[in-house]
Amino acid sequence: MTVPSASQTLAAWVTDLRCGDIDAATVDYAKQLLLDHLGCAARGGTIDTADAVGRMLAAIGADEGTVLTAVVAKRPLRPEWAVFANGVHAHSIELDDTHSASSLHPAVVTIPAALATAELQGSSGQDLLAAIVAGYEVSCRIGRALDPQQVYAKGFHPTPIVGPFAAAAVTAKLLGLSAGELTHAFGIAASQSAGRLEFFSDGAWTKRLHPGWASHSGYLAARLAQAGFTGPALAFEGRDGLLRGYGSADRADLLTTGLGAPFELAETSVKPYACCRYNQGPIDLAIALASEHDLGPADIARVRVGVVSQAIPIVAEPAERKLAPANDVDAQFSLPYAIGLGIVLRKATLDEYAEPALSSPEVRSVASKVSAEARPDFDERFPGLWPAEVEITTVDGRTLRMQTDYAKGDPQNRLSYAEMREKFRSLAAVALSDGELDAVERAVASLEDNGAGPLIASIGAVGVR
Repeated sequence: MTVPSASQTLAAWVTDLRCGDIDAATVDYAKQLLLDHLGCAARGGTIDTADAVGRMLAAIGADEGTVLTAVVAKRPLRPEWAVFANGVHAHSIELDDTHSASSLHPAVVTIPAALATAELQGSSGQDLLAAIVAGYEVSCRIGRALDPQQVYAKGFHPTPIVGPFAAAAVTAKLLGLSAGELTHAFGIAASQSAGRLEFFSDGAWTKRLHPGWASHSGYLAARLAQAGFTGPALAFEGRDGLLRGYGSADRADLLTTGLGAPFELAETSVKPYACCRYNQGPIDLAIALASEHDLGPADIARVRVGVVSQAIPIVAEPAERKLAPANDVDAQFSLPYAIGLGIVLRKATLDEYAEPALSSPEVRSVASKVSAEARPDFDERFPGLWPAEVEITTVDGRTLRMQTDYAKGDPQNRLSYAEMREKFRSLAAVALSDGELDAVERAVASLEDNGAGPLIASIGAVGVR
């Protein structure tokens, strides 16, 4: 008897999954993550990155044709480009959800393709939710199997490496493709995985491109498979497959063992701060210590931050750029700047990653006193946990220390539903009216009962004024 490949096993699981197979708590959390994604996409569609994307899409005629699908708070586009735009927009503000064990952003490579395909197919709300849960499972399982530390060591960004597979999975599922067709789509998607980390060197925008292009590629992979195009069955574990190319070849069992037990979506974190995941816990600690001891910039002699070693090249090096970020991307990936915000302003929203905060003498003064230290004891628990410790030495000689294993927003320390709603409304209010915000919330809350139509209408009718 032939043993099925990992692609075949994953494809069979994805196509078989039904909303009724998913526990109520996970379905509820899926709706919260959907709302979070919509807020990120709405706000991300208002910044300079989105302006450049919009000019490109207009130049190629992406808004022309008889079949157009919704872009959050924007004019509709052809589906393959709506998927692209929603993915770029939602990732551009560094507030989209994360998955610790795989070190990636699942929503931005899952939900854009799911929304576009659900609109085209007139899918039920239950089918849309099942597809989203399946997409998270695919992306996070592949991320685990790759081993994020090895992916980063090779200069790749995990999210766009796994993103085409998540987008292919949700597209194929909502199109009603067979497990065999999805296996081919996975094989096609394997030739679309890409995304380098070189943006760290100068604060370029390419990280924001990664999930949009990955989603676009995965959507097209499923469409190609639907049309009869073939892809290799050993996309992951083959001699020249994904695992050997980007990460670890000896963790293939993590792709398929115990699928949905628990669902990876339930292990997803939500960001309260507009910056890299590695900075979330340290900001929590900086705010807590500054608040508890009433510290200001003049009180700080030095700050030592203990982090996992993987964080050092991402948020602590090169030191000269992290200590003096030149733009918002630099700041979002600067641990010293994050600590400065936490101590001086005691918040780290999008506003704090723009002027005047970027040039604040007080924030930069504290940042200049921050040093990062890789902690081997933290590495032993990474990536399942992302521990952090902040130790502040004050000018009057006190040593104040605090540690956390779970940043605010982690599954073990979740934002409340009220906090999730507040995050959504604070982000999306830049693009949507109060009535439109209410309509999106109602559509998400009633998704299982009223279908995907009201949700698509709530996001697709806006921005066309």
